[in-house]
Amino acid sequence: MVMAAKKGPGPGGGVSGGKAEAEAASEVWCRRVRELGGCSQAGNRHCFECAQRGVTYVDITVGSFVCTTCSGLLRGLNPPHRVKSISMTTFTEPEVVFLQSRGNEVCRKIWLGLFDARTSLVPDSRDPQKVKEFLQEKYEKKRWPDTFPWGLCQL
Repeated sequence: MVMAAKKGPGPGGGVSGGKAEAEAASEVWCRRVRELGGCSQAGNRHCFECAQRGVTYVDITVGSFVCTTCSGLLRGLNPPHRVKSISMTTFTEPEVVFLQSRGNEVCRKIWLGLFDARTSLVPDSRDPQKVKEFLQEKYEKKRWPDTFPWGLCQL
């Protein structure tokens, strides 16, 4: 029995520096996410869900930037949103491309397109129960989307 030579990156794979190249690419994607949440898009500096300044997470499901409190609430929805820390995790190229195409302003047009502040109240960010109820209305009941979100998010 003759064994074929192993191909591809990794030990014995014939590609030197595969791991180093992957780590360098990963750092580029992480840096790009930090830029998107910082100064490159002003709308991403505040939490999409409660407007608190200083985002620390991204909601990979819809493509928004959120605070720590809302990241936990989003994970508790049905179905749970996929949320990742901006500083403590890695990102893939498809995730970054998705976030670049979205961000909080685009998400606002999609998920709150029909929201009317005169007839519906935005919850106080200091009341987690009210924020949770608001998120359930927005994502589980799909109360205000202007564009039907199927195919526009990763639910």
